[in-house]
Amino acid sequence: MGIQFTGLASGLDTQSIVADLMKVERAKVDNIEKDKTRVEWTKDAWSELNTKMYSFYKKELFAFKSYGSYSKKNITSSNESAIRINDGSNATNGVHTIDVNAMAKGSFLTGDKLADTVTADTTIGELAGISGSVTLNIKTSTSDAFDASNEITISDTDTISDVLTKISDLDLDLSASFDDTFKTMFLSSSKTGQDVQVSMTGNGDSNANAVLTALGFTLTGNDVVGSAGEDASFDYNGTTFTSSSNEVTINGLNFDILAETGSSNVVVNTDTEAVYESIKTFINSYNELIFEMGAKLGAESARGYDPLTSEEKSAMTDDEIKTWETKIKDSLLKNDSTLSSIRNEMRSILTVSNGLDTSGLSYDFLSELGIVTGNYTEKGMLHIEGDQEDPLYATSENKLKEALENDIEGVSEFFANLGQHLYNTMYERMKSTTLSSSMTFYNDKMMDSKMDDYDDDIARLEERLAAVEERYYKQFTAMEQAIQQSNSTGDWLAQQLSAL
Repeated sequence: MGIQFTGLASGLDTQSIVADLMKVERAKVDNIEKDKTRVEWTKDAWSELNTKMYSFYKKELFAFKSYGSYSKKNITSSNESAIRINDGSNATNGVHTIDVNAMAKGSFLTGDKLADTVTADTTIGELAGISGSVTLNIKTSTSDAFDASNEITISDTDTISDVLTKISDLDLDLSASFDDTFKTMFLSSSKTGQDVQVSMTGNGDSNANAVLTALGFTLTGNDVVGSAGEDASFDYNGTTFTSSSNEVTINGLNFDILAETGSSNVVVNTDTEAVYESIKTFINSYNELIFEMGAKLGAESARGYDPLTSEEKSAMTDDEIKTWETKIKDSLLKNDSTLSSIRNEMRSILTVSNGLDTSGLSYDFLSELGIVTGNYTEKGMLHIEGDQEDPLYATSENKLKEALENDIEGVSEFFANLGQHLYNTMYERMKSTTLSSSMTFYNDKMMDSKMDDYDDDIARLEERLAAVEERYYKQFTAMEQAIQQSNSTGDWLAQQLSAL
């Protein structure tokens, strides 16, 4: 709309009059914008809570339903210098006897001492008296043939250091070094076992053989052959076994052999304290989530509070605006039917095993294991009777610890089944629908659609407002023109009368 010059004839501030008239018309747009803002804030509130619910589902609940969470072990080795335990979560409880007969060994290739003047920077040309380049093949297994993919090309300008780098870069699990103090080349395989043996060949080329000899290696025919690797040998509970590696996994035990000989009694017991703590972690996380759900569902009402327009904000301080909007945001999920339904499902599953087939299980309810609900005001939060960190129940008998000590299999089976039931229920709640996205507990698609509808409504109303405003200005313009015409007629009559 162009610049309006109004009220010239009537003396009225028609722009202010039109602005006041438009305020009434714009109230409809303001109301829709407030509704849209409320939906945006509700989606934000749900999104934040959804993140916490999904995290609980993915982490604490997943661990609670997993049998592995109840197979934590206490494992000790009576001789750590010979047998170091890495893992035994799948080992059977009891004493496992391990007697080491021999360690697994890799292959070593050690050259003879070179001249005292030789350094890592000495070139192959200087060392072997050759010009040009030679090709060497390297392998680390007796079962392999020399392969063209494991060859290096050495030129007369390469230094000993360059040769070492080329050997190491072959990705054969070989380490190659030159000891400047002892003037000696060393090659060693990180792989162990009787099939391992480092070998190099120049394929009969005289210059290649000259290079190998100059590096201090003794030729057997056209090859240089290192020491043979060896398997580890050990007796496990009286039976002899061999392994190509010193890291061994047998009957659920994973351990390292650290000495040539030695014996160890490995004791495996269920770590009931660790299992107990993992259950506490689940319960604490569940309680935090249930508490937040309850706080949002039972929030103080914000009746009479609506999102502020720009004009309303201009009449308030920043603190007043923040307080006003916080009041609304805190109440957005009050009595939310979706949130209430999810919370009630979670509570009924964990407190009364609702929907869980307990036939064949050792327990029917968490309460049989001393996991109980507290006062009704806590809205379903759980407590472990006898837990020293729970002042309300610390003096009670700790049934959970007793059950873990005496019936770990029965407890773990019940918890895993109960957790799986809750896990499946939450998964079903998060399935994608026409109203919600996957892994989402609330109707985010519906909210997005509603906000799009609000945008369309606002756009239509803005077009209508523009037309209404233009109509008002046309009406006032017509009035101004009429007044001007009347004034002109009056002026003419006055002139005629004065001429009589």
